Amino acid sequence: FCDIRNFTDATEVLQDQVMVFVNRIAGVVHSCINEFFGSPNKNIGDAFLLAWRLSGHKERKQQRLADMALVSFVKVIAQINKSPLLAEYRNHPKLVKRMPNYRVRMGFGLHSGWAIEGAIGSEFKIDASYLSPNVNMAARLEAVTKQFGCLILLSESLIRLMSEPIADECRLIDHVKMVGTKEAFKLYTIDLDDLALEVDRNMPIVAPSKNAAFRAKRDIARKKQERWSDDFQMHKFFECDPDIQTMRSKFTDEFFCRFSMAYLNYEAGEWQVAKDMLEATRFLLATEDGPSAALLRYMRQYNWEAPKDWRNYRILAEK
Repeated sequence: FCDIRNFTDATEVLQDQVMVFVNRIAGVVHSCINEFFGSPNKNIGDAFLLAWRLSGHKERKQQRLADMALVSFVKVIAQINKSPLLAEYRNHPKLVKRMPNYRVRMGFGLHSGWAIEGAIGSEFKIDASYLSPNVNMAARLEAVTKQFGCLILLSESLIRLMSEPIADECRLIDHVKMVGTKEAFKLYTIDLDDLALEVDRNMPIVAPSKNAAFRAKRDIARKKQERWSDDFQMHKFFECDPDIQTMRSKFTDEFFCRFSMAYLNYEAGEWQVAKDMLEATRFLLATEDGPSAALLRYMRQYNWEAPKDWRNYRILAEK
C-alpha cells in the first residue's frame, strides 16, 4: 500500500491539474511494480493498492516475489526523485509557497497474508478487489511511516518470507501491537536517503514512438524473465544498482550496530541505557533518524522507566 504525501495540500493548490499530478505518479508506480511481477489493484485518490499473488507458487518463488515487492518500492522511490516531470513541482510557485522545499514523496506499507479476491459492487458499479484484514494492515503500516520518519515500513511476516540477504538489508525498529490485532509483531524499515538522488535530465518526458514503446516492452519482458529465473540473485540490486547505492551510502555499519544495541536495551526494558544510546544515534548521520526519535518520544512518556507490565512490545497508536 502506498500513499502520496501532503496530498490534501497539493489538491487544494493544483485543483483541476491534480489529475495530471496523480497520473504522473501512477505512471511511475505502476511501471516499476510491473517490472517486478506486481499488479496494481486499486487507485484510491492519493493511494495505490498493489499486490503480489503468492498462491499457486512454490516456496522459493514466493520468496522471490517478497524480495521483488521490496525492491520494486525502492525503485519507485528512486524513479520519483529522478523524474524530470515530477521535479517540475519543486518549482511550482503555489506549491512552494504552501509547502516550502516541496517535492513529491510517498509512504509505503508492506505486509503479507491471505486475502479474498473477487468482484465488489452491484449492477451499477463493480470493482475487482481484495478483502482481508491483511490489506488493512498494509494501509495501517503506511499510515505510521510518518511517525517513524521512514519511507517504507515492513511487517515481520513479510521479513520472514524474504530471502535472508534481502531481509538483512532491513532494520528492526520496533515491536508493536496494533489496536484490534491479536498478536504483537516486529516492525522493520529499509533505510533510504531519497534526497541524495539528482534529477535525471536525460529521462524522456514525451511519449515514446510506437517503435520505441515496442522495444521498451520487449526489454521489460526480457528483464522479468531474467529476474524470475532461479539463478538470478535479487540482492544484486543492492550491490550494483547505482540509485540504491546512492540512497544507502549514508547509512554506516557503525550506525546500524549502535542502533541495534539501543533497540535491544529498549526491548529488554533497560530504558535509561536505551535513552543514552538512541540520543547518540538520533543525529549520528547529521539528519535526524526517525526511528530513534520515535522510540525516544515513547519512552519519554514514562519518564524513561519501562512500565511494570512491559512485555517487550507496545501498543502502537496510529495518530
